[in-house]
Order: sequence, then structure tokens, then C-alpha cells
Amino acid sequence: MKNRLISMSFITTWALAGCGGSAVTDAGVTDAGRGTDAAVVAGDAGLPMSFRTPVAPAFTNMTSAARTINVTVTGEGEAQNGFDYAATPPMGERVVVDGWELRFRRVITTVANVRLNRPGTTPSDQSMVGAAVYTSPRAFAINAAKMGTITSGDGETSIPLLVIPSADGGGALDPMVRYAFSFDLVAASASATNVNLDEGDVTAYEEMLRKGWTWLFEGTATYRGAAPMAGSAFASFPTTIAFRLGFGADARYINCNNPDNGGDDLPGVAPNANNAVTAQITLHIDHLFWGALGAEDPPLRFDHIASRARGTGAMGEVTMDDLMGVVPTNLRDRMNRPVADRGGQTMGYTARDPNSLSFDLGGNTGLNDLRDFLAFSQRASGHLNSEGLCAVRPIGGFRY
Repeated sequence: MKNRLISMSFITTWALAGCGGSAVTDAGVTDAGRGTDAAVVAGDAGLPMSFRTPVAPAFTNMTSAARTINVTVTGEGEAQNGFDYAATPPMGERVVVDGWELRFRRVITTVANVRLNRPGTTPSDQSMVGAAVYTSPRAFAINAAKMGTITSGDGETSIPLLVIPSADGGGALDPMVRYAFSFDLVAASASATNVNLDEGDVTAYEEMLRKGWTWLFEGTATYRGAAPMAGSAFASFPTTIAFRLGFGADARYINCNNPDNGGDDLPGVAPNANNAVTAQITLHIDHLFWGALGAEDPPLRFDHIASRARGTGAMGEVTMDDLMGVVPTNLRDRMNRPVADRGGQTMGYTARDPNSLSFDLGGNTGLNDLRDFLAFSQRASGHLNSEGLCAVRPIGGFRY
């Protein structure tokens, strides 16, 4: 995974997603939990029987029709393989600095409203796009922790979603145009297409539907760092923790930059006159484990979550409910003890205050507790073709 430049500000309606750039402003939003669009609310309707069987892949590695766009989605190796821990990490490898190994069973979300527009006429405002060219009416339920069937040049895999064959009116896409590419990540929907969910995933998706969740992260954290001092707060933490973090944080990801265009700030997808091109929706799941907003490449952490785990002995479990009321700038464990910063056990990291871990809000307001911090951070995780930044418009507030 490449180093990432992180800059977010959801105090404004528009922001660049995740890993860089400067925010675009709109006075219509006053805190992190609001947006100008209506939120998708939780419902009691169940999933149709047809949802329980995944559909056949939309295309294969051999699908390459001229002037078409193959759309895929991936959580990259971090979702598929998790995060290993080493006190001296290999060059370029990201680790959770406080000593945790993470493995993911489920990273479930719903991709919707994949669309193309003509390019905007205001380059300084990435959120401004031109006339609509194509909009898919479908929503896609995916588990990004699973390997996909499409293989890229670097060996990573992605999950095929759909082929954009032409404009909505039936005309061929123009290879001389870089179309603005956008998509949404939304709450679970009974009308979604099951792309790769198995029986256990479907049961989880039913809960997401009832609760209006956009995201579900489920897996296991295992402590691999230095042994804690006897009698310390860390000595009482479970060392194997089942985590299940579900929340609603819908957003639109608009006019994404595309690294395949040859630069970091060049949005759009240009069809090819001879074969298909790929638009890979890339989900950066590391955002969930940031300890700072508005910072460059913040260290990944898990102690703030582990400190709230329930359980005795080596085994524990934690959900978003356990993070309710925890102040991000004054992190406390379940016994109301300060959470120390033990990231110093990892080479290259120096703690600001080893005795007290606190998170940096980056000037953002409206983050009421640790749940909001995690949801806010993860809401900026949508990208194009690995590192392409999008303009992000939040849809409604957070839901737990």
C-alpha cells in the first residue's frame, strides 16, 4: 500500500475523500453527522429469497469490449489478508503500531448509483460535474474481505460489479472524453444484488438492513506486541478480541481522480477505442483504525477499541455499543483508566505522551464519541483505481 496524504473536513458538505487534497466548502453543513441529502433509514422489511444466492460474476478477466468500462470493487490486500504485526516492519508495510494483528471475516457494504457524467467546467471544484451520461439503477451488496475473480497487474484481486456498455441513450461512449466517475456507499437495501455474500454474510446483511448500517467490519484482533507489565492496565486487556463494528455512514463519492490518467489530480475515466478499461472502486479499510484526522499517513491503532472489550482472561469481544460515550481526545478503558500510548514498541513511531493516548480531531466538530470518530474516518474511504481521491458528500447522519 502506498503512503497516503490524508485530509478530511466533513464540517463542510463537500470534501475530498480520504487521503489528500483540500476540502471544498458549503455552509449548509454544521457538523460531521449531517449532509444535505436525506439519510437512508433502517427498515423492518426482510430480504427476498432471491437475495440468498449470489449472482454470477458480471464479467471475467477476458471481457474487454471496445468503448466499455468494467467496474469492480476491492478492499485490497488489507481487507483480504488483514494486518500483520512486526515491531520492525518491512519497508512499506503498514502495521498497527500498538501491537495488534487484524484479520477480517467480513467487510460488508453496499455500492449504489454508479454513474458517469460529462466533465465539469470548473476544475477548481471537483464536485461539479456536467450532464448525466450513464446511471446504473442497481445496488450491490459485497463482502470486501473476500478475494475477487478479477486479477490486476500487481496480483491483487477485485470483485466484478457491472459493465458500462454505452450511454443511457444507447450511444457509444466517446474515447476522447474523460467521463466523471461517481458512486455511492449506502445502507443495506432489500433491493440490492447479492454479489458475493455467503449464508453467514446474508444473516449479517439482514441485521445491517434492520439497523440502517452502511458498513460491517467483523473479524479477530490478536495481540502480538511486547508483553505488558504485570499489574498494568494492559495486562487486564484480552489478547484475542472478536470485533463487530457496524454503523451507518452513507456518502456520495463524486468525480473521482484516476491515477491511470497519469497524475494524482486528473479525474475521470476515458474509454478505449479498442478494448475495455477498468474503473476499480477501492475501499481503504485502514481509515477505521486512524488516530488522527487531517494528518498525513496517521499510524494505525487498535488499543482504543481493545480497551473497551468485554470478557475475562484472554478472550474478549467488542462492538460499536462498547465505544459509546468514549471521548476521542481523552481515551479511557472500561475501568475508566487512561489508555496509554504503547505505539513506541514499533520502530519509527514516537508517542506524544506515552502515558495518555488521545486522538486528533483535525479541527472537525460534531464528533460526540469514539463511535462518531470511527464512522467519520471510514466515511472517507472510497477511492478510484487504488489511490484516486473523490469529492465526498455525506448523506445524512451516523446510525448505530
